[in-house]
Amino acid sequence: METGSAVVSKAGGDKGRTYVVVGFDEKGYALVADGRRHKLAAPKKKNVGHLSDLGLKIPPVKTDALLVTAIRRLTPSEK
Repeated sequence: METGSAVVSKAGGDKGRTYVVVGFDEKGYALVADGRRHKLAAPKKKNVGHLSDLGLKIPPVKTDALLVTAIRRLTPSEK
């Protein structure tokens, strides 16, 4: 798992939601964003053990709208 990886949450209230890893904090937590609830400017902190790597990489995006589009292309049923 690295920056740009598409991941799915395995635990928590967001279980099953698709995110993109936008970085890591100093304690090793993944910072993930979906462009909707968790924007690029304020990513969600998730334990990497609670994420499942889809094995896909998203090219770097600069806006939340582009991130939403990229995730939608990976998972057409994502709301």
